[in-house]
Amino acid sequence: MSGNENFSQFDLELYFLIVRLLSSGPCKKTAEVLKHELEECQLLPKRIDWEGQEHFRSLDSLIQFYKHIPDDYLKRICQRIGPLLDKDVPTNVTGIHSLLGAGRQSILRTKETITKTVWTSSDHVATFHGRPALPPTSLASPPHLMDILPSRQLHGQMCHQHALPPHIYNHVSMFCRTLGHLTAVYCVAFDKLGQYIFTGADDHLVKIWSSIDGRLLATLRGHSAEITDLAISHDNCLLAAGSCDKLIRVWDLKTLTPLAVLHGHTGIVTSLEFCPLPRGDVRFLASAGGDGNICYWMYSIKSKNFESKPVKFIERSRAGVQMLCLSFSPGGIFLATGSSDHVVRVFCFTGPVPEKICELEAHNVCMRNSYSYL
Repeated sequence: MSGNENFSQFDLELYFLIVRLLSSGPCKKTAEVLKHELEECQLLPKRIDWEGQEHFRSLDSLIQFYKHIPDDYLKRICQRIGPLLDKDVPTNVTGIHSLLGAGRQSILRTKETITKTVWTSSDHVATFHGRPALPPTSLASPPHLMDILPSRQLHGQMCHQHALPPHIYNHVSMFCRTLGHLTAVYCVAFDKLGQYIFTGADDHLVKIWSSIDGRLLATLRGHSAEITDLAISHDNCLLAAGSCDKLIRVWDLKTLTPLAVLHGHTGIVTSLEFCPLPRGDVRFLASAGGDGNICYWMYSIKSKNFESKPVKFIERSRAGVQMLCLSFSPGGIFLATGSSDHVVRVFCFTGPVPEKICELEAHNVCMRNSYSYL
């Protein structure tokens, strides 16, 4: 009975080497069974005459014909594959070879499979010790934003190397250069949709620019001193500006009309940020000042009316201490502040009003630059 129509010459030679290897080891009975089945199905290398006709040969006749092939010939071949492959595609652990390895230890590895690692959506969502996993250096293509966003939705964190991979900046060029202010520009911010750019400068003005063509769209006036910081609400409806005149001014981005002038600091306003935590109709705007105070301004998203008196925390541990920067966690439950007394203060928003939960003395010098949660 012949059953070798779908087998190549390479397959038949491999069967021959397998039965030779088994016959030289402890599996003598297995070798006899395999020999009988190979001869019955004619799955051994055949002799081809000068007319191209195939002739079946038994295992014993093949052993006599291929006297140069030892019993452990297949084993020797496998032992030589590893060192030869290491010269072209090195393994992670030098000198360790296995026929059952995976990845960079696989005997079937190629340069293409090693350098083109593909991550699935579940890989981006998975965390390691509560943190998003770092992408491998051999990642085939940059992660898509639609794969990254679910990770932040599930556990409130996102790896910045995923969201902003370095290859994005390989071909950065200047899009537009505009003389927008007569004096130094202290702060710049995009709106939540990336359509507008807001700038605050030493000339006491807040200007709105188109991010598409760089045109000046509007100028907002009212402050009497330098603009120190800008913040845009998460619903993209409000713009808040802090200044050295100790005031916070809020404008409606839809109508560009002023909504509120907030008096709460006795020093310059150093940092502003809207709280992303939704709480019915109520929202918060947080501000830090050079007077050492942290103020939380409550307002309604429907009426856009701000409370005249903020929830204030006086954090001046000694004379001259200033609050320099603040940042909300992605979910808006926590707020961290940095100050010139080397202390990081963390506030919690789970209650009806903000509550300070801890102070971290983690720096030897004052924190001058703003920071953000990961």
